[in-house]
Amino acid sequence: MGQKLKHIGLCIIRQKYLWTILAFIAIVGFLDPNSVWRLHELRTQNRDLEAEIKTFEDQYNADTKALNDLMNNPEAVERVARVNLYMRTADEDVYVIE
Repeated sequence: MGQKLKHIGLCIIRQKYLWTILAFIAIVGFLDPNSVWRLHELRTQNRDLEAEIKTFEDQYNADTKALNDLMNNPEAVERVARVNLYMRTADEDVYVIE
């Protein structure tokens, strides 16, 4: 039994192509700066950044629309002045409840 295990162990150790392939997979898969693992991390980070870019683009479009509305519509200016700046006309009272 011991001789068989020793023979099997020596056969496995002598497989230079097997060890070369395993070393290549370890280096390319995990150890190299351009490894498959790093590529996966970068793709995940890229997806997250693309989602963040989409959020900022949506916010930019909404702000641009609001700015154009303020430039062209006097009622929008009055609405912003009343709601955000608590301005009022001469004949009304404003109560702010938070």
